[in-house]
Amino acid sequence: MNFAILQTGYYSNDMNSSSHMQRALQWTLTVLGFLFASVLAIALFYMIRPVDFESLGVLGLYAFLIPSQLLMICALAALVAAICLRQVWRKQWRWPGIAFASIALIALPMSLWPMLSLYAMARQHDVQLSLVDSLIPSITLGGIQQDKSVRYATVDGQDLMLDVWPVSATTNATTRTPRPAIIRLHGGGWIAGTRSEFPEWNTWLNELGFVVFDVEYRLAPPVRWLDEVGDVKCALGWVASHAAQYRIDSNRISIMGNSAGGHLAMLAAYTMGDPIVSSSCDAVRVKINAVVNIYGPSDLPLGYHQSGSLHYVQHAMDAFIGGSPEAYADRYRILSPITYVNRKTPPTITLLGTNDRIVTTEQAQRLDRALTAAGVAHEMVLLPASDHGFDANWNGLSAQIARAKVKAFLRRYD
Repeated sequence: MNFAILQTGYYSNDMNSSSHMQRALQWTLTVLGFLFASVLAIALFYMIRPVDFESLGVLGLYAFLIPSQLLMICALAALVAAICLRQVWRKQWRWPGIAFASIALIALPMSLWPMLSLYAMARQHDVQLSLVDSLIPSITLGGIQQDKSVRYATVDGQDLMLDVWPVSATTNATTRTPRPAIIRLHGGGWIAGTRSEFPEWNTWLNELGFVVFDVEYRLAPPVRWLDEVGDVKCALGWVASHAAQYRIDSNRISIMGNSAGGHLAMLAAYTMGDPIVSSSCDAVRVKINAVVNIYGPSDLPLGYHQSGSLHYVQHAMDAFIGGSPEAYADRYRILSPITYVNRKTPPTITLLGTNDRIVTTEQAQRLDRALTAAGVAHEMVLLPASDHGFDANWNGLSAQIARAKVKAFLRRYD
């Protein structure tokens, strides 16, 4: 009799323990589910309204980078919700089910909007996309490659370096030498960044047969409104002068940059030979074959007053240029690549996301109109449902389209 009572008590305690564990699991899933759904909801808001790069808006930027992964999250959340809601008669599972159903419902438009938009563009431009590749995110910010670093100048006591990315002997690219070269410039709003960021671009360009010179330039502060482009021109001259050493064709040098680097790439190419926008060292003049501008601004006064992230942009431009366009009108005019567009401007391709929260599409459109009026060979690629830094996820659909367009462009003009 006593044994039976003890046994009953044991099973009762065991059931109570199991019930407590279930309740703990249910509430844990509920809390985590609603928290994650809240984060997704904020990210969705900042996808629809691309502003606030320095704060919560960056959630929207990150979401644009991973639409394929968001689709997987949607599917997984829907599965968990279905399992929970099947037990709706056990009311304690209702809230976890609702939480995960919320995740699925929010993640669905976050994934389908960019994916469907980009697939539609890819079909229009006859670009093949790989969904399998896009499911595996590749986000590598890279950094300085000391084993590739070479000093190209010393200015005001500061050594200026670049990283040389040669074409591998085993590459599938053409073996024809001398090879074309590309100068690459990092972004960072003229106040941050370093050479060899986004190294995937460099290795990819190597595979196409280009020797890449990834250049650092002096950053603000202090005010360096002519120093940064002067350093770029110095590096261009150094590369041309060392063409024989690196087995490159000095008549086939192109320039490419992201964000602030895109601006400097255009400015250096468009002002070659200009006595005001001169090299910061004694450098030869270089003929630029082509310019690849990846979400860089062409009209700085417009950029100062028109951006989804005005505080970020204005802080960067104040540090770089010294103040506002109202205070330094001449500096802003001199530093705007659009100022110099003429019939001799090198062929230019501009790539920009339609939801860029830093550089507006009006920047690309103004440049497009100016290049068209001057009769310059050019291309404007506006990537739908894509944000600033869309190429940070190398396997992303936006980056896949961008590579296809850049490859075709360089094949025409390298």
